[in-house]
Amino acid sequence: MIYQLLRFPLVILFFFFYKRIYVTGRAALPSKAPTIVATNHSTAFIEQILIAGLQTRSVFFWARGSVFEEKWSLPKVFRQAHLIPIWRPQEGLKKMQQNQQIFKDSKDILLEGNLFFIAPEGNSVPEKRLRTFKTGTARLALLAAAESNFETPIFISPTGVNYTYHSDFRSEVIINFGPAIDLKKYKTIYNENPSAAAKKLTKDLKAAITKEVVVIESKEDEALVEQLHVLMRNEQQHYKDATYSTNPHRLRLEQDAANTCNQITPVQKEALKAQADSYFKKLQTHHLTDQAVEQQGAFAFGKACSALLLAPFALLGWVGSFIPVRSARYLRNKNVEDPQFWAAMALVFSLLTWFLYSIPVVALGAYFLGWKAFLLPLILVMLQYIAYVQKEQLQDVLQNRTYRQLQKKQIHLIQLLQKERKDLVTKYLFLAK
Repeated sequence: MIYQLLRFPLVILFFFFYKRIYVTGRAALPSKAPTIVATNHSTAFIEQILIAGLQTRSVFFWARGSVFEEKWSLPKVFRQAHLIPIWRPQEGLKKMQQNQQIFKDSKDILLEGNLFFIAPEGNSVPEKRLRTFKTGTARLALLAAAESNFETPIFISPTGVNYTYHSDFRSEVIINFGPAIDLKKYKTIYNENPSAAAKKLTKDLKAAITKEVVVIESKEDEALVEQLHVLMRNEQQHYKDATYSTNPHRLRLEQDAANTCNQITPVQKEALKAQADSYFKKLQTHHLTDQAVEQQGAFAFGKACSALLLAPFALLGWVGSFIPVRSARYLRNKNVEDPQFWAAMALVFSLLTWFLYSIPVVALGAYFLGWKAFLLPLILVMLQYIAYVQKEQLQDVLQNRTYRQLQKKQIHLIQLLQKERKDLVTKYLFLAK
């Protein structure tokens, strides 16, 4: 019950938290067969929420047992929301012994035709690379397939969930479903050696998920890759993409930048880094964005008019949402210390504070509006969304205005920035071939 009640509000919250959501490859996800959706795991439980929000079928989740023991934890609510605790060695042998029953229960849930979400990495780390995969995903899938001697179609969907910035509000997320893995192909090896089958499936699964995620092999390359990401997002004008997009090129753009830095020589990388640092340092010094440079400061009449017309509604949105937004932020800052939980708990606390805030709003409104007062929370939510959109439009307009002002006062600086940007794009594209 709680799962169904939470699903719709959380989907709405996605479009508040993320400026754009890209989803591709949905056709590759089996529509009816028991399927495990296996993803990379770089946030606490955002991946789970995102995947569940995209499905009409119920999704069940393995969550690390320690989450059920955090000070902000709500174990009963978690279980009603389809979260199932799975225990790790560091949490004690006594708790680990519970996993045998959990595997059995999970197998039964899967065979009922549900989707099951598992992150094979086990723990979450906010970084753009994969860690060692545990064999639990493979063992559960093989256990379920063996129930019918591999006659029942059972699949694993290797899925990538990629964030432009893991914990940043109004960033972007890219979700891609890769070709499903059919468990029938592991029947022979499983009958000979179940342990070997689990290891082989785990290896194949990691290779499949790697194709769907951005992998920056060296931590030292992260800053350069992010600079290239910003550059190429604007070069390809992805700022024009819709809030919900199925553009398949978005993920490949991110992957190309990471793969280029993974493969070029240290000398090439150092030269590219120096060039990128020089350009982005100038932008920072003069309070410009790469998007403004790419657009050459063009005046967007439509966006300016929209920002102006939306201003009164945006003001109402900021005022009307002040209490729940500030309360959610306070609760997150006070109770969550680990950065990997920031984004996830921001969503949870936002849902909680908006629910509590809606009660007195509806009660007070009912006195004046009657039953129509039940629409007030929805109206306030819409106004808050308008406030975020209007702010982003206004920022873009002002950034381009800054560019035009500099163009009048320091034409040589603008020419230098345009040249450096063009040279940087050219050099990157040459190295990316």
